[in-house]
Amino acid sequence: MSIFEGVRPPKVVAEFESKYNGKISVIQAGKTVKLSVNSVVQSINWDSESAQKMYWGTLVEILKKETPALSSVLVLGLAGAALQHLISRSFVNASIVSVEIDPVMVEVGKKYFGIDTIANHRIIIDDACRVVVEPEKFDLAEGTFDALIVDICCGSEYPDLGDTGNFIARSRQLVKSGGLMVFNRIYLDDYQDEVNNFISVISEYVQDVKTEVIAGKTNSDHILIYGRVQSS
Repeated sequence: MSIFEGVRPPKVVAEFESKYNGKISVIQAGKTVKLSVNSVVQSINWDSESAQKMYWGTLVEILKKETPALSSVLVLGLAGAALQHLISRSFVNASIVSVEIDPVMVEVGKKYFGIDTIANHRIIIDDACRVVVEPEKFDLAEGTFDALIVDICCGSEYPDLGDTGNFIARSRQLVKSGGLMVFNRIYLDDYQDEVNNFISVISEYVQDVKTEVIAGKTNSDHILIYGRVQSS
């Protein structure tokens, strides 16, 4: 008997074209369902063994340590909602608001990644920049979130808005004094200088900045950059 008997190669379950993300693919690989954007894996099903080992699981552990009484969190970025699923299961009473610019991504998430099953979860389909600059138009108030997570990318690209001081400053205003801001960035060799500069920028807006690098096979090497918001 071959050791490979019963092992099935990854299978493309569905493909979509998106104005914002280009080619979106849903791929079944054993018990893991992957969401790929232009051949870069951006999310997997939350109950895959890999989810806890990748940056989603690490980020939730950071929240447990830094904000153990978390009751509200704003996540800029959705994809397959692995992070939102894990937050919901670790903080069962927490209110989660996700911002996603791409309606196609939201529909894919509902159909293949169980986004509709996440408790206390609201999705805003709009530009994250518009949401943080004009939060009142989306029924969001300044100084109300225990944590804000910036998890925005398109394939391997990080949007320019995430690097701007104005975006960071406006995002910070939505977080309670003493609350946490977390930024997820790809940290492969080609990105490290850019990310290191970004860390210097972040240090002007939040205090006690810390970083954690996650090496991974499913969604490349990532770095989580986080710090506390202080009242101005």
